[in-house]
Amino acid sequence: MTRLAIDGGDPVVPGGVDVEWPIFDDAERAALVDVLESGSWCSAGSYFPAGERRSAIERFEERFAEYVGTEYATAVPNGTQALELAFRAIGVEPGAEVIVPAVTFVASASAAIQTNAVPRFVDVDPETYQLSPDAVEAAITEETVAIEVVHYGGYPADMDRLRSIAEEHDLWLIEDAAEAHGTEWRGERVGSLGDVGCFSLQQGKPLTCGEGGVLTYDDPDLAERIYALANLGRSPDGGSYEHHVPAGNYRLSEFLGAILNEQLSRFPAQTAARDEHGQYLRDALGEIRGLDPLRPDDRITQRGYYFFFVRYDPAAWDGVHRDRFMTALEAEGIPSSTAHNDPLYQQAAFRDIDPRLLHGADVDYGEVHCPEAERIYDTEAIALGKDLLLERETVEAVVAALQKLRANDDVLARWADSSDTDAAGADARD
Repeated sequence: MTRLAIDGGDPVVPGGVDVEWPIFDDAERAALVDVLESGSWCSAGSYFPAGERRSAIERFEERFAEYVGTEYATAVPNGTQALELAFRAIGVEPGAEVIVPAVTFVASASAAIQTNAVPRFVDVDPETYQLSPDAVEAAITEETVAIEVVHYGGYPADMDRLRSIAEEHDLWLIEDAAEAHGTEWRGERVGSLGDVGCFSLQQGKPLTCGEGGVLTYDDPDLAERIYALANLGRSPDGGSYEHHVPAGNYRLSEFLGAILNEQLSRFPAQTAARDEHGQYLRDALGEIRGLDPLRPDDRITQRGYYFFFVRYDPAAWDGVHRDRFMTALEAEGIPSSTAHNDPLYQQAAFRDIDPRLLHGADVDYGEVHCPEAERIYDTEAIALGKDLLLERETVEAVVAALQKLRANDDVLARWADSSDTDAAGADARD
């Protein structure tokens, strides 16, 4: 039997998995030089007279809208601002409530606060880690104006029920698809399933230009409002110095547009590879007791990934805590995390929030309790990064490491017990 690395054995991947991201080559270099030499570095329409050179940002917006399946796409500086613009565009008023899953990245909730809305945190489905439709229904009040659906880690929320709930209660449905590029629900891509989709293009995301974001939507009225809010209050048909509403500048530079167009050309093949290798990993987990993937769902017709989540069962590992298991996995050369860690309402930004930011809303985040979200992050969630899924060889190394830990579970348990004892003794001495 091969010895565990924590027990003095050789790791499955000596030196650790080495993944490359972002991926680029001469195509991106040529596109950047093209923008540089053009002299048109700003994406404002006034720099691109009709019939002459086209804006790289405009081309990306058209291509991304077509990819997602919406009429419109608007590129912005980051995913957080995409959410902020979405909330402003739907007319959120101070004190209005937006339902947000307890488990997500901070921007999902901070964007609501930044636009004078009040996040209402609700629990997640324990088998999918996504927004629980039952919890959503229970949280709706007279002040609720929108449901923010976060396709967390790239796994889609139950859009059948959530769309039905939104329609029944006449609520806006905002998709936070910052981690779900390429994910499909019943053959339709996320970002086209609600009223507005919001994506991040930050460096770690599956589609990236370093820093960026993009909104996707169909409603022409929203298109006019988003255009004005993102372009200093201008209208598409007005002049450069005609401003109809007080608004900021959310334009993205032409250099980032150049990168995005090349990255978008690579993206479908990368998504297909991750989907294929993710299925291989899901099948492999079916043979390893105590490690389960998120619940399979035939309505998911393609998986985009930011995280591959593994549901860890301590009882199947002789009570070894999830964190100890992850340390042993890391020793074998496989990086992992718990993704975004604690439920957002436990973060100081919300737990200790200035009440004035809540506009008189009857909410105390220190009193919020979402038991599934808390349990998942205390003992269960293991997140593997999207880049591990790009190459079959890397995924096979992940599987080999997990199988090795399973085959040596008695050694793992003894090591974890001795480590915990050593830690307790050190704490006592301190």
